[in-house]
Order: sequence, then C-alpha cells, then structure tokens
Amino acid sequence: MYSESRSLAASCSPAGRRFPTNYPAFPAIVKVGFPIIAPQLKGLFNMRLASALTGTVLASALLLSGTAALAAPAEDLPAVESSQLSKASSPLALINPTTKLSPEDYVPGKLVGVAGSSMTLRPEAAEAIEVFIADARAAGHSIKLLSAYRSYQRQAVLFNQYQAKYGTAYAERISARPGTSEHQLGLAADLGYTDSRAELKAEFGQTPAGLWIAEHAAEYGLIIRYPQGKEEITGYKYEPWHVRYVGVEHAEAMLASGAETFEEYHQMLAASIADAEQSEAKATVEKEPAKAKDEEPHEKSKKAGEDVVVDEDLMVLRFLPPYRDWGFGFTQ
Repeated sequence: MYSESRSLAASCSPAGRRFPTNYPAFPAIVKVGFPIIAPQLKGLFNMRLASALTGTVLASALLLSGTAALAAPAEDLPAVESSQLSKASSPLALINPTTKLSPEDYVPGKLVGVAGSSMTLRPEAAEAIEVFIADARAAGHSIKLLSAYRSYQRQAVLFNQYQAKYGTAYAERISARPGTSEHQLGLAADLGYTDSRAELKAEFGQTPAGLWIAEHAAEYGLIIRYPQGKEEITGYKYEPWHVRYVGVEHAEAMLASGAETFEEYHQMLAASIADAEQSEAKATVEKEPAKAKDEEPHEKSKKAGEDVVVDEDLMVLRFLPPYRDWGFGFTQ
C-alpha cells in the first residue's frame, strides 16, 4: 500500500513526470466537478493536455484513499512544493526501506558539531537538538546524544554487523541498509540516558525521559520517527529514542493532523499539492465560461470542417482545417 502511494507522489514531483500517465484512454465522460472531454474526441485528443487537466484529480483521489480516515483539510497543512518532498536537502525528505537517497552516498551540504559531543548534524537540526537536550536536563532528565549523522560507508559497516549477527530479516527491522538511513540525512538523532539505562531499547519510551521526549518533541521541530505499533508503515521496530528534525511548523502540523507516522503526514502533504494543482486547473478551465455559449454549442457549426458537439457542461473541441482549436482557448 505504501509503495504504491510513494510511487504516485514521486510521479508528481519535478524529478519525475508532473502527472501520472498510466491512465487508460478516456472511453467515457468523467464527471469531476469541472469540464472534461467527451468520448467523441478520442481521435483528436492530445494526451499530454489530458494529463495536465485530469492528472491532479486522479492523483489526489489515489493519495487520499490511503489517508481518508485522518486526512486534515488542505488549508490546515503548511503550504509546500513538490520539490520539498523529494529533495534530500529538504527537512521533509522521506527516507525509509523502500525510498532510497539519491545519490545513495549523499552527503549533506553542511554539517556542524553538536555541542557537548563529537557528532555532527545539519545546522538547523544541531541547534534544535542542543536546545532540546538542555531543556530536558533542566526538567530533570539526564539525557545525551547517542548518535547523529552517519555516512553511507559507516551505515554499511553497521548494517553488515547486524546482518552477520542476526540474519538479514531481523537486521532490516532494526537497522537501515546503507542509502536508506535517516542518519545519513543529517537530520536524525538517537537520545538516551547518560547512565545508559534502557539504552536503545523499547522500554526507554516508558521512562521519565522517554515520556518527556515524546511529549515535547514537536515544540522543537522534532518527531518520534518510528512510533509504537506502526512497523508495517515505517518499516522499522518501535524506536522511542530516535527523533527526526522536520521543523517546528511541520512537527506541530503533523501532531494536529492526527498522522502518527511521517509516511502518513508526507502523503497528506502530497495530496494537498495535488489538490492545489486541481484547483488551479479548474480555475484555468472556468476562465472563459461564456465562450462556449457564444459559439452556440447546441447547434451544428456552419463553418467548414469537422464539428464535435457536446452538452454545454462539457468542454468543446472544434476541428477547423488546417487548425485544431480548443473552445476554451488552448491551440496546438
């Protein structure tokens, strides 16, 4: 289910095709709230233009089908662009077992040291983690940074060690393959007690520090990346110690939306982009509603050439040799 939604979202990104193109030919009129094309136009239809008009509608419907139960209204989500969901340099980049970094050996443009440790993160993540740890300690929780940025090569060493010790299947549940680790983004951090109790264990989530982290993470732009009971979505076992920086605006919006995983929130954002593009396409079509009436769509044209006549709530294509002229203004 997730891989299908991810592929669709990717197809809407600048890196891929702007709109999905694996639709069947249009054998019938589709009613979606604004004019589409009548079946009689099939032979004259420009499919690229068809994708531009209808792709966002279908993309939105498919994306929303996976999150209908919790999808927040688009106006309640921060405005984003497709590139923010696909670029590794974005705080919203989605990385998981089925979504690899590109290139696989990606290195963040800038890494800085995290105060009180020998580790590095991207500047915005480092600042958030430093303040987060300081405030946790002020609240009585002695926590420290256990892990931060890891290179592709370092992740390969770790995964191979787990694989040799536990076998491939279990290693993939507890460790990312190189090229699919959030630590490689420079936005993820593992936290734990300074005395190492419950270190990197599920029970850390029920300790005072673990509970404080879960309650206050969003205030600092952080999320618990692998929540309990969501392994089938995230691909990883529950990790209450693993936080990911997405920015305060998105961390709080994710919390308010009801999304329990970053995958679900990411899908909501992709759906909101599709919805915005649908609205833009609809507005373009509706700019010249009077033109169809002026051309008397219910009567046969007396001009030479081939006419296609449809009901007035549908788009009209009139074929005038040697030109093909769209009734709402597009020409080709």
